[in-house]
Amino acid sequence: MARITIVPTSHIARESIRLIRETVERESPDCIAVELDMGRYQALKEGEGSLIDSLRALGPLTFLFYFVLKNLQQSLGRMVGVNPGSEMLEAVRLGQENGIYVAFIDRDIGDTLLRIKDIPAKEKVRLLTFVLRALLPGAGSKSLPLKSGSAPSFQRIDLSKVPPEEIVNTAIELLRKEFPRLYRILIEERNLYMAHRIKELSSRFQNIVVVTGAGHAKGIAEILNSKAAKPTSFSQ
Repeated sequence: MARITIVPTSHIARESIRLIRETVERESPDCIAVELDMGRYQALKEGEGSLIDSLRALGPLTFLFYFVLKNLQQSLGRMVGVNPGSEMLEAVRLGQENGIYVAFIDRDIGDTLLRIKDIPAKEKVRLLTFVLRALLPGAGSKSLPLKSGSAPSFQRIDLSKVPPEEIVNTAIELLRKEFPRLYRILIEERNLYMAHRIKELSSRFQNIVVVTGAGHAKGIAEILNSKAAKPTSFSQ
């Protein structure tokens, strides 16, 4: 059974890049599995132009949904001086420069966006409204909206670091309860897909470092550990 080490990251946290470098140096893996598909990898390297035609085909509401969330991530990234997805590109670079096999393990972004297109408009509007309302009081601050009771509240966190597990779990639970269809598509389905890909890789490689967003790390580990003989570990 392969040794599997998961590096939970934040797509805008400079700390993520450090953790990836340290983990790869310490583990000397023969495979780096990255939460990307070829479409997202090309978009990170070349810009969103490589996805724009696909996005336009999804309809105005789905396009708006993607546009708002993408720009939110970019705005937070500018606050800390890190381009979103830099840690994923760093993982790929480390693999390529050190002769380590790099595997893209995420579901094709086109398939994910098509699944999002099928979400009822009511749920999309609710989510967009929640994000916009929650962000207004925190404009200019390094705070993120978390829901407590019936109203959004803010918990100040350091965006330059990977969020603490408690905050990640709270955010994931909020998504699951308030926006169940989106949770299933963005989190649950992709966790299963990526865990399956990692299991396939474990039959070919002995030491795998998995680089994935903190929101996926726990779910993927639980799926792998439910059937794996050797526990999956987390890098900190």
